[in-house]
Amino acid sequence: MKEKIFTFIFLIVLLLTLSGNNFFTPRVFAQDNDSPKNVFSTRTVLVELFVQEGCLTCPTAEFCLEDLAWEYGTSKFILVEEHLWGDGYDTFETNARYNWYVGDGKKGTPDVFINGLTKRLQGLACECVEGNYECYEDAIDKELIKPSLLELTASKIKIESDYIIEGTVENISDIPLKDLAVCGMVGKEGDESGPYNYIQDIFPFQYMPVLLPGATFNFKFVPEILLAPESGINGEEEVLYLVIFVQNTESKEILQALYIE
Repeated sequence: MKEKIFTFIFLIVLLLTLSGNNFFTPRVFAQDNDSPKNVFSTRTVLVELFVQEGCLTCPTAEFCLEDLAWEYGTSKFILVEEHLWGDGYDTFETNARYNWYVGDGKKGTPDVFINGLTKRLQGLACECVEGNYECYEDAIDKELIKPSLLELTASKIKIESDYIIEGTVENISDIPLKDLAVCGMVGKEGDESGPYNYIQDIFPFQYMPVLLPGATFNFKFVPEILLAPESGINGEEEVLYLVIFVQNTESKEILQALYIE
């Protein structure tokens, strides 16, 4: 019995000696300081709702998404409504954008695109408002948890009596990004007698070269319509807002968006 105890003690002493008396010291693994740093930005989800005046089911989609827009706020979720097919609120650009999304596929309103073609929800999920609300909310939440690979900044700059928009796109990921373009929209917040909000102008794409990690792309937009507030019918100022976004022109996914009042 004593021999066994002696052998056990001898083995412990031997192990401590071989480990340099640091047998119980936690190991610290060195980090490679030259490795890329993954610094992600919060993603803002852009939802495009295509509608037409006279569409019987569009008001349900509008109600649900407008309510969600108020709930989330524009730092998380931006809603734009784009009218179609000569209903008096549509434009050449809104019709062209819808055709770019759908091509020869099935068309109809309401048609919802969440971060571009990442998620498309055509028509209503069900007849009840609650079911559609939950359907939209679930799709938005799934996009919100995705990290953004881009940092997008932009601002309005006063030029004489109107504004231009200047900004920067930065690749904050550790991979090259390609097939990207920056775009923007001008929207109007309607009153109770008209649409809640709708797009009045869409800027042409500004195509970016391959964006390497850490690289930036500078852009500038000169809107064709005035951004400065104008007097409305009742003497109230018209409220125009801007939405700037970066989109992959091949997959048609929107990677980041920004709301500017």
